[in-house]
Amino acid sequence: MLDMMPKKLHRVVAYLEMFTWTFLIVGMILKYSGVTEAVVPIAGGIHGFGFLCFMFITVLVWINNRWPFGIGILGLVVSVIPWAALPFAIWADRKGLLEGGWRYTNRDEKPQGFFDVILAQVVRHPVRSILIVFILVVIVFSVLLMLGPPVDVESAIEGQTS
Repeated sequence: MLDMMPKKLHRVVAYLEMFTWTFLIVGMILKYSGVTEAVVPIAGGIHGFGFLCFMFITVLVWINNRWPFGIGILGLVVSVIPWAALPFAIWADRKGLLEGGWRYTNRDEKPQGFFDVILAQVVRHPVRSILIVFILVVIVFSVLLMLGPPVDVESAIEGQTS
């Protein structure tokens, strides 16, 4: 995973997030046009995965490249706007915010602070980190599935038409 430089990895997950948004929106169009509801649960799960991947990599690059707080928050906010992750990644690249390699690849480098310790662990132990993140994503995803959608769209539509 971390053989990829921050720029390339961030761009790859931005494309993933964009494609999963497309899949979800197509599924919603099919559902609300009365064609089929079968696509939304699948597309929603896949998009949830893409969304969480983009969020994780954005935070990782934010820490690694020492982005200002506002840029890091913007990177997270764009993930909830359909198709905004890729334009953000392109913009960040043009601004030079994705330049350089991963810090802490050299084991002699000592992390300074909590977030740098996490970054060093991810960079130095990518397989273990991927497993831990995968488990965390499964837990978060399971909790979100149990909570259900943030808005009951059908009830909201019925409430407006009554």
